[in-house]
Amino acid sequence: MRILVLNAGSSSLKFNLFEMSPDSEQRLAKGEVERVSGMEDAIKSVFDQLGAETVEAVGHRVVHGGDLFHQSVIIDAEVEKGIDELSVLAPLHNPHNLEAYRAARDRLPGAIQVAVFDTAFHRTLPACAYAYGLPWEFLTEKKIRRYGFHGISHRYVSWRFAQLHGKTRADYRMITCHLGNGCSVCAIDRGKSIDTSMGFTPLEGLIMGARSGDVDAGAILHLITHECIAPSLLLRALNSSSGLMGLSGVSNDMRDLQRAAGSGNDRARLAIDAFCYRVRKYIGAYLAAMNGADVLIFAGGIGENAPVIRAEICAGLDGLGITIDENANESDSREPRQIGKSSIPVWVVPTDEELLIARDTMRCILHIPHD
Repeated sequence: MRILVLNAGSSSLKFNLFEMSPDSEQRLAKGEVERVSGMEDAIKSVFDQLGAETVEAVGHRVVHGGDLFHQSVIIDAEVEKGIDELSVLAPLHNPHNLEAYRAARDRLPGAIQVAVFDTAFHRTLPACAYAYGLPWEFLTEKKIRRYGFHGISHRYVSWRFAQLHGKTRADYRMITCHLGNGCSVCAIDRGKSIDTSMGFTPLEGLIMGARSGDVDAGAILHLITHECIAPSLLLRALNSSSGLMGLSGVSNDMRDLQRAAGSGNDRARLAIDAFCYRVRKYIGAYLAAMNGADVLIFAGGIGENAPVIRAEICAGLDGLGITIDENANESDSREPRQIGKSSIPVWVVPTDEELLIARDTMRCILHIPHD
């Protein structure tokens, strides 16, 4: 079965083409269309690159499934309507995901289209983890709660680690750190996500490339009521000019910040230190949430490729059973690998969200249970 996987952003469209069966999987092509002005043109560009490849199904990454979608589903009119309604919760993501779906549907009217949700893996969060301390009707009527994101990545790397050891997620307590331009940490207890750093939106939690992470709600209200900053401008600032970019004034790219800090830029150094501190703090919190852990896993662009940042995050966690092996940490291997043989092993497991989306697409079509 030829499956095209699409990951649509505000200005880019990533694609992967797979040949999938229950017994085998092969990536045939991958690429990205940048500076997207319209999804129809972007989809045309994808097929210009793929040539005459036959596509039988399309899997779409959809960021927000809210409390409507707890697993991947074949998209029909009702599902499309639900994703559209959830755009109010993810205005920077769901609309673009829908645009890609509609453009792909028009281009491939005979292909089955499947939505794979970033929030679905976190459906197992207990109420004590997903409920905010707000009036009850905010939760029950307005659906203000922690949903969590990056679930596709957390699900993949936790599966991959267990598979490497001939076991399943249910055999482990894992802390998985997806660190890239967007960042989140997840506590996975015996296969179930029980807490995660992102919340109602992808803004909550860690300091990210251009997103703020945790901020006192009172500070936001102060900026609106006393500094007269319009909510729309503040929302843009929190999403696009905060985080590493906002603190450093240099870049949202960790590589740029490391070079700047090495040249004596104090704001770049602060941005790196604050980033690492926030990740370290969440790791400690999730050790408490699960009463320990069997492994700490790094994934994502920073998590997989920045040994200095991994080392700084883990520095000072030796009292909790986490240390890094310097030589193993510096390895530039692209394979899953152990970088710390402490009482809580530390691993780097490269993520592959597109492969998981392709698997879920195939499972939906063939009615195979998701793992």
